Amino acid sequence: MFKLNYPKFWYSRNIVACLLWLPSKLYFTLGVIRHYFAKPTTFPAPVICIGNASIGGTGKTQIVIWLIKLLKAKNINAIVITKAYKSSVKTALLVQKHHTAHDVGDESLLISKYTTVIAAAKIQSALVLVESLNPEVIIVDDGLQNPNFTKDFTILSVDGHRGFGNGWLIPAGPLRQYPSTAFDIANVVIILEGTDNTTLQQTMFFCSKPIFNATSIVNINLDKTKTYFAFCAIGNPDRFFNTLQANGITLAGFKTFPDHHHYSDDDCKYLQNQARNLHATLITTSKDHVKIYNKLLVENLEIELSINNQELLQDLIYEKIFKKDKAYN
Repeated sequence: MFKLNYPKFWYSRNIVACLLWLPSKLYFTLGVIRHYFAKPTTFPAPVICIGNASIGGTGKTQIVIWLIKLLKAKNINAIVITKAYKSSVKTALLVQKHHTAHDVGDESLLISKYTTVIAAAKIQSALVLVESLNPEVIIVDDGLQNPNFTKDFTILSVDGHRGFGNGWLIPAGPLRQYPSTAFDIANVVIILEGTDNTTLQQTMFFCSKPIFNATSIVNINLDKTKTYFAFCAIGNPDRFFNTLQANGITLAGFKTFPDHHHYSDDDCKYLQNQARNLHATLITTSKDHVKIYNKLLVENLEIELSINNQELLQDLIYEKIFKKDKAYN
């Protein structure tokens, strides 16, 4: 797996991107070979896959949590399978309260606050645990490009500001797959945080699938008289910092760490010193908070999604998954 941050050259087809164009074709070829030899696992319940076409944070986890709440409100028993990225999981593990991010991954920990989660290094290894849990619906966090399991409904998550970058595959660009291919796979597309990206608008013109726009709403009352020092280790830190500022939060400074970073004692000391020197309060994302709340005194920016035309999205999911004409009768 490529472990890359989002470099500036991914936004345009510049000389650096051009030099990496041939390696990106190798990436494409390896993907074709992977699909050719895949033997998809079929799970004993409908599978909703939430994925993206590019690397970096596109809001997948937020959509997963939104979907969990949606299904729970209708008494539908749903579980989640995560990739357990940057964890010690070798096969598949049912996430428990005593687990840490080292054990099961930060996304697994966060989502486990809302429903049962299986952290799986390979999705096929989750089958036995899924059978024992007997869920009505399985939500897979990530895996749009994974040919090793059958998908019944697929949601493509797109960051509204970054869009699809320069439109090239890794490492020449940010894409795991071309948008046209992702549109073919997806049942619906959700664009998060902004529709002012002209290039994205042009690309979305060729998408024939239903498109929904989503925004992040802060659901915690932060003290806006305070000054904060923000930090995070997520794929798209700009969204976090922009959300803080859009909600009137004063930032004395900020620090970014690599995506899925595990915070060391030295990291904690650094953050404490920064906050003390700037007379600021530490604040981070929910995904980071589950990794560090017992090491630092830090506030958690909890957010939830507001999706336009949510009733139609509910209907589309329900009709496809449960083969019914009207949602949640």
